Amino acid sequence: MLPGVGDLALGVARVQELAVAHSLPYVAANLECDRELPFPASRVVERGGRKVGIVGVVGNAAKDPACRALEPIAAARAAIDALDADVVVVLSGQKTEEDAALAAAIPRVSLIVNGQERQQLEVPRTLPNGGLLLASGSRGKQLGTLSFTLTPGAARWRDVKVLTQYEDQRQSYIKRRTELDTRIAAAADAPTKDRLQKQADFMGKKIAEIEATVAAEVARTGPTHEVRNSLVDMGEEIQDHPATAALVSAAKMAIAKAETISTVSAVATGPFSGSGACAGCHAEQTAQWASTGHARAWATLVATGSERDRACFSCHVTGAMHPEGPHDPGAVAGLEAVGCEACHGPGKAHVANPVGGTMIAKPDVTVCTECHDGKQDEGRFDAATYFPKIVH
Repeated sequence: MLPGVGDLALGVARVQELAVAHSLPYVAANLECDRELPFPASRVVERGGRKVGIVGVVGNAAKDPACRALEPIAAARAAIDALDADVVVVLSGQKTEEDAALAAAIPRVSLIVNGQERQQLEVPRTLPNGGLLLASGSRGKQLGTLSFTLTPGAARWRDVKVLTQYEDQRQSYIKRRTELDTRIAAAADAPTKDRLQKQADFMGKKIAEIEATVAAEVARTGPTHEVRNSLVDMGEEIQDHPATAALVSAAKMAIAKAETISTVSAVATGPFSGSGACAGCHAEQTAQWASTGHARAWATLVATGSERDRACFSCHVTGAMHPEGPHDPGAVAGLEAVGCEACHGPGKAHVANPVGGTMIAKPDVTVCTECHDGKQDEGRFDAATYFPKIVH
């Protein structure tokens, strides 16, 4: 285990107490507190007759004033040099570009598991030294599992599914781009053509990226260590640990109690009017919106008691990304759910003066990707698939 931001927010002394009480196998080679390492730099486990060395590298997670994060490459190199191991795994709390630099500097690094960047890598990413970068997404929604077979004389690692999966992705993007080309040809106006062309260009860029990655993969020579990587959805079919679930419920109740709730409606003080104000003139469009997932976005948080979670609320309400919108969960009254103004911009001026108070008639896809950013939605967003669901 690598101590992360949530762990270290408790204070290093408290984390040490918990580690002893519950036998938590933390490793952190570059976390220094009072000039000492509060956790072992590394551990070695044996599996299948092989020794696997595991080293931890924190990013900027240390909040304790007595602690600091040492330069990661030097600290990791010292820990790895001291290991008697066939395989070296680094648990990382860094940015992925820092992981790449570490792998380039230390050839012995075989695998890096990144828990900081909230990436979801179905296919492990190749590192500069021939190792692999692994990541299982955010918020514990998925569990990553990896098995590997060592090949004598190999210096590189490869997922056995990599070429098949890349080809599946490429064909999917080709299909979407072909569909877009058909829609572009049939579009009756220039703005629609331009919007569709941007989507088609994006698909073309993804196709080129995949083809370049596959070409580099195929160009490699020599034997490779083979891995099998998979991400397992932690859905409702997997039962929660009862004692932990009880702690989560108690924490949510405490957060809801502590959160200050504004007594002033959010629409009373800012530039937003709320979707209800739109219905008078745009009844048909409002009815279509009410049938979408956007209209139920706030309800999904309420259903799980997560409406006070500051890591979640902003993508489930209207206006949180706007400078004058609600910036905390207690100030969203009247703007619950992803309403009209989440896409079309603040509407109070338009309601007061429909001609003079203009709004965004056709929002750009960048409005969507503020929340559907490839991390929070685990990469599911595809404009060509999603847009037809919300068009009114």
